[in-house]
Amino acid sequence: MEPVDFPGISSLRFYGRRSYCHLNPALEDISSSDNQNEIDIVIIPPNVDEQTDEEEFDDNNIQEFSMPNDVAGEIELQHMDSDIETSDEESNLPLSILRQNITSEKSLATKTKRRNLLEPKWTKDVVDTSMPSTCGFEDRVEVVKHDLEHLSPIEVFEKLFDQEVLDHIVQQTNLYSSQKNKHDFFVSKADIQIFISILLLTGYHKLPSERNYWSLDEDLRVPFVSNSMSRNRFLEIKKYIHLANNSCINRQDKMSKIRPLMSLLNQKFQQWGVFHQNLSIDEAMVKFFGRHSSKQYIKGKPVRFGYKNWALCSCTGYCYSFDTYCGAKNSRNQNSDLPLGSKVVLDLLTTVAVPSDHVVFFDNYFSSHALLRTLKD
Repeated sequence: MEPVDFPGISSLRFYGRRSYCHLNPALEDISSSDNQNEIDIVIIPPNVDEQTDEEEFDDNNIQEFSMPNDVAGEIELQHMDSDIETSDEESNLPLSILRQNITSEKSLATKTKRRNLLEPKWTKDVVDTSMPSTCGFEDRVEVVKHDLEHLSPIEVFEKLFDQEVLDHIVQQTNLYSSQKNKHDFFVSKADIQIFISILLLTGYHKLPSERNYWSLDEDLRVPFVSNSMSRNRFLEIKKYIHLANNSCINRQDKMSKIRPLMSLLNQKFQQWGVFHQNLSIDEAMVKFFGRHSSKQYIKGKPVRFGYKNWALCSCTGYCYSFDTYCGAKNSRNQNSDLPLGSKVVLDLLTTVAVPSDHVVFFDNYFSSHALLRTLKD
């Protein structure tokens, strides 16, 4: 009998989930995978003090495509492949797949009954596609024009990033420094304003290293930065800046360290109501190479590593609401029977007070018959 050559298959694709102690083996398995579905990459930090927020990688390197050489904890890749072929002999199956099959058989009858109740019955008929619409958003547009037309760009920015936001950052930063027994550290609102302005500048004025902005070399030094704040003061604020009280955070919320700021910003974005007629719901990746359990890896995207944000925006790009994806189990929507994309749409549309004033656009990732029926009702 002649030997048969079977096509190779990566361990990641075979098992669906695998843990690694180092970064390079994980990247090799990702590169060898021919599946186009999303791969969740989870970096599990080592056991450390719960109060610490200090990263162990060099974040002074701010190159556009910088990546860490390795991670301090473990790496777990979660990959669900839709074309895994099952064998007639259960003994040949991996234990993880066998356990999944046993669980699926137990709930098959329940799922079939539920599917029969949810599946629509299609008939050939004349469909009335007319939708009631109003023009209430036009009144809100006039309010926005009245409030903002005489303001400069920095004054418009301060309408969103206002004194309430600054007070919150100052309070939490000083609280965190005292919790770390750094009693000689104090930050003011002026310090936070300068610190944030430097961060905004570094977003479009790129240099190889963070410290280069204070360099004495003529081809690197940025006087706007060095004249506004010393390097040591900037690094000290960066070390202690904080957005939430560590002693009373929600351990179930993976974004608990920044949730207060996210909630404040969403309130500021919506202070004039929703004043655009055409709205869009989609995802937006925030590049991040550090370690966090909510970090995503999406193969084939311009930004492969980072946080995935769901956003409700206008046709001109104004953001009304956003939230960070922390996993399906962390969804705050009560419609548990709906797909993830449909839950996202309903979550974001809770900010829309008068639905008949708007037209919402989203792609097939978010679409489902149950969602469209819910929106119509």
